[in-house]
Amino acid sequence: MNRDSLICFFLLLFVSSGLRADEGIVSTLVDPVATLDVTTVEANGPDRTAILRQEIVQEAFTPLIATRTIEDAKGRRDLLPSVDTISGAEIRTSQRRDLGDILQHTAGVHLVQAGQTGAQSSLFIRGMESNHAVVLLNGRRLPPGLAGLYQLEYLDVSTLESVQVLRGASSSLYGSDALGGAIDLRSTDARYVTEDTLNSFVEAGSFSTLRTGHKLAVRDGRVSLALDTSWVETANDRPRSDFKNQVLRGNLAYEIADGVSFDILGYVQDSFLEVPGSSLSPSFPETQLNDNQSSLFSPRFSITRDDWDFSSFYSFSQNELAATRDVFALDSLLEQTGQEFEAAFNWHPDQDATYTLGVGHYTYEFDRTPLILGPFNLPSAFDYGYGSLFTQADLELPAGFHFLASGRYDDHDSFESKATWTLSLERTFEATDTTLFAKAGTGYKAPSGQDFIFLAPTVDPSTLLPEESSTRELGIRQNVLNERSSLALTYFEADIDHLIDVDPFTFVDPAIVDTESSGFELEAIVSPSEELRLYANATWLDATITDGEYLGGFGGNPGDPLPRRPEFALSGGVILSGDRWKFGAEIAGAYDRLDSPGVILDDYTVARIFGSHEISERLEIYGRLENVFNLEYETTRGYEAAGLGAFGGLRFVWGP
Repeated sequence: MNRDSLICFFLLLFVSSGLRADEGIVSTLVDPVATLDVTTVEANGPDRTAILRQEIVQEAFTPLIATRTIEDAKGRRDLLPSVDTISGAEIRTSQRRDLGDILQHTAGVHLVQAGQTGAQSSLFIRGMESNHAVVLLNGRRLPPGLAGLYQLEYLDVSTLESVQVLRGASSSLYGSDALGGAIDLRSTDARYVTEDTLNSFVEAGSFSTLRTGHKLAVRDGRVSLALDTSWVETANDRPRSDFKNQVLRGNLAYEIADGVSFDILGYVQDSFLEVPGSSLSPSFPETQLNDNQSSLFSPRFSITRDDWDFSSFYSFSQNELAATRDVFALDSLLEQTGQEFEAAFNWHPDQDATYTLGVGHYTYEFDRTPLILGPFNLPSAFDYGYGSLFTQADLELPAGFHFLASGRYDDHDSFESKATWTLSLERTFEATDTTLFAKAGTGYKAPSGQDFIFLAPTVDPSTLLPEESSTRELGIRQNVLNERSSLALTYFEADIDHLIDVDPFTFVDPAIVDTESSGFELEAIVSPSEELRLYANATWLDATITDGEYLGGFGGNPGDPLPRRPEFALSGGVILSGDRWKFGAEIAGAYDRLDSPGVILDDYTVARIFGSHEISERLEIYGRLENVFNLEYETTRGYEAAGLGAFGGLRFVWGP
């Protein structure tokens, strides 16, 4: 995809201006909430009210990541504190731009970036590996990247409806790779579009940065369309770090009959990145170039009834990375494809129970083609598939108990088949508004791309055992002051077996490692009024190697801490709101950081401020300062974070 895609998008905007909802026609799918009363401040005109109303409808029909079902009649959004939901309104207020901006302000999660905007990111959820989380778009898997996790740096969130983050083993719901958690990005679901709306922004700032994004939703009778696009170009704050990224997401839906619909979800991403490497390298800045394209195509059929619902979808995803001009002549083309089919039936006999039964099938293909042949640049390829059967019970029990249990069996054609499960129980004491909770689960990950890249041709990939996890957590959540304010403390622990690593001496032999982690997550929200909100997250983590040599000893031996996971992390902020303005400030920091054995990184606490003002009901001006105190710090050695940056922009909204 290139700039022509954006031109096509604007042409679609022009064409869709004739797609106006027929007067009096409301989709039967959204009728229960289509006329929701919307509380707005006096300054909000009809345009902003229409967009707010659409956001409320989308939120009401967004499946919970912890159950994969729509929220229950009691409006419970988060099953446990280990689930975080960040709404589109929060994303825009805090001016988040990519998924990394969100994750660094999430308890139990740490992000390490090998550079700045667009650079490869590593994600550690409760001390686990980057490839231990599944990344989803509206419930469909996005293709894994070079590190086994979809490239977080390419995931623009500025036009999303919400982002959900689930920590802990989740394979019983999402299959392979979800042994540490799952992340679900929710773009606008066209089935629940109720009004024609448009939300656009353009911004510019430091490091020659330019961003723009647009979100369009239209309905004409039983046909509805949702499109969103984003584009960013920046030179970054390092030599040879130019980055360009374009994203286009779309959903077209047709309501066949009352509560019966067919829709198609599409996603295309295209990026270009200069990779200068570590500033400690004698060849810095290096000459490597990365060109990355990924896509997803997914049709779905769904039925919704009062006491049951059914959906089935097929999804085809593809990821291609061309790495060229590598200083070690490791130029190569990496291609990965995935095909996913799933069908799920949910039965709701009453408002206190939901039972789920589902089947699925997933195939994965990996192919690495050297562009420059050499002894350490060999071709590799592998493919596998597995069929799945999964079930779940979500029950409200007497005496204030809530019980959730899910189980899954994945039958592999190449690797060991696995059964996984999750159990959780919580109890709310209404007298004190206190909730106690406990959760346990198992997960696994079949070997994938990054495990095959340098594997010796003499090693059969199917002989590798899947990685396995066992996670447990318990804690307490206490509402304070009012329903908007709460404190939550969670203790967690996880064991990982058969972690697949690469022997740094031979570069082609697998190394197997076992690890364990434990810690505490503290989350606090204090909102004494609608105009003031304070929030904070703190994580203490102890992640160690229990068996084997991590990176052949270069990353640690048994008893050593796992590198790049800070022992303590903190984030927090405050947001003030007026009739036409918002202002906020945030900090994020990491402390006691081991980059590798014997290499300790300095602690850091970085600050940012942001604000916005509504000039009119259709136009908003906003701005932010990143790294306010121009702190010099690294999330990993040799890769400096950006210094002080100033950014500003305009947002245009339109509705009926």
